[in-house]
Amino acid sequence: MGLVGRGARRAGWGNLLSGGSLMAAGLRGALAAALGATLLAGCTSSAMKFAPASAQTPFQTPGHQTQTAGGAPDFGLAQDAAMPIAIATPQLDAKHTYTLPELIDIAQLSNPVTRASWERARQAAIAVGVTEAAYLPVLSANVLAGVQQTSTTAPGIDGPLITVPPGTLTTTGAQVLPSLAVQWLLFDFGGRDAANAAAKDLSYAANVTFNGAHQKLIFDVSSAFFSLSSARVQLSIARETLANTQTVLSAAEARLKTGVATTIEVAQAKQQVAQAQFGLTQSQGHERSAYLALLQAMGVSPTITIRVQDASGRRLPRAVPQDLNRLIEASLQRRPDVQAAFAKYRADQSGIAAARAEFLPKVALTGSVNRLAASLDVEDSRFGQLAHLQSNQPNANLLVGISIPIFDGGLRDARLQAAMAQAAASEQDLAALQNAAAQQIVVGYDLLRTSLAGYAAATELTNAAQTTYDAALDYYKNGLGTLADVSIAQTGLLQARLSKATAHSDSLIAAATIAFATGTLTNRMSSGAL
Repeated sequence: MGLVGRGARRAGWGNLLSGGSLMAAGLRGALAAALGATLLAGCTSSAMKFAPASAQTPFQTPGHQTQTAGGAPDFGLAQDAAMPIAIATPQLDAKHTYTLPELIDIAQLSNPVTRASWERARQAAIAVGVTEAAYLPVLSANVLAGVQQTSTTAPGIDGPLITVPPGTLTTTGAQVLPSLAVQWLLFDFGGRDAANAAAKDLSYAANVTFNGAHQKLIFDVSSAFFSLSSARVQLSIARETLANTQTVLSAAEARLKTGVATTIEVAQAKQQVAQAQFGLTQSQGHERSAYLALLQAMGVSPTITIRVQDASGRRLPRAVPQDLNRLIEASLQRRPDVQAAFAKYRADQSGIAAARAEFLPKVALTGSVNRLAASLDVEDSRFGQLAHLQSNQPNANLLVGISIPIFDGGLRDARLQAAMAQAAASEQDLAALQNAAAQQIVVGYDLLRTSLAGYAAATELTNAAQTTYDAALDYYKNGLGTLADVSIAQTGLLQARLSKATAHSDSLIAAATIAFATGTLTNRMSSGAL
């Protein structure tokens, strides 16, 4: 009983000590976790120095004060001298008047939009090469080198002739292991084929988008060119209107000297001159804005000076396309944005095939050739002896393996569902884009039809208004008419001429819109045919 009691007490002390060790280990783990969290929080807090101190405190850049002399916060930035300025400034002939095709040539060489689209097309082409590399084996050369020391306990020898106590067997040395390894995926049930097909579709989409970027640039320059021409016509009309009002003022002053007119008529004539001068100033600002818009569409510096051809005498299209439905169908099949969207849909369909291939086995070939070169010293403490060993062993292996996925927590299912959802979304995006493109064609069609009709009506109205104005002015000069008649006729002539100029510009822009919407505005010569 006493032995049993002492054994039980020893077991109890042992359990207690064991529990204490566990408690100590748990305490050490908690302290380590707390210390790690503290260090992490300290790093996070120190990183906040890179952000503004508050929502009202400016971020300070080197060389710029964050407060004005009056103490107000200043949110300005210092100049970054390392930033390159990439605004195009092409060499132009100051005496040459540039036509629309020439302006398009300059834009295609200067505008960074087309170059960026070209770089994206090259990036997509490289992605095709990446997928094709998956069909080839992967070779790698590796070299492992280092030193090692191992110690093992050697048993003693207790024999009739010799007794050797236990000791230690220590191995110390250096070794080098150069190797050449190969990995080759032989079969994956179409996974690589699907990835390659998707990459080719995306490359095609990038290529047609590049063409589309040039078509869009041609359209933007053409529209800005026609708008500038319209603004210049309006400016010319404003100058002529000012001259007409000055003529009326001279007639009113002449009538006043003969006692036929009154001072009220002269004051009204001066008011018309002032109003015409105000209209001229507005037209000059509008013409300047249209000029800057043309430079922006071309992608060149807004400070350059370029002489632009006048398009006010350009002939308008005689008719609009008759079969609108056939025009829409043919246009949707050749528009770059629609073709790119369709290629994106095909790429997403290939993504579904690639996701399904992840459920199937993969067969791969692996192999390696290596040589182990080692120099080792072996020391046996039992005998006090030191031995030196040299090793130079070649090795080679070639294996064929199969990998069968069994369970991944639903990851492959999630990827497949995501790929299917992406393809469905791309299909709807394609349908929405086709609908928007058809709408754009119809809007341009209606705009061209109404603009041509409006131009024909405005031409007749301008002729009639010019005749009315000339007659009213002659009557007024001869003392047979009133200033009110001249003012009414002059206002009618101004509105008619502005309407004609606007209808002419709208017709040209509508023709460019239809050509762009149908995918036929493809080069600088096609813009000249508008």
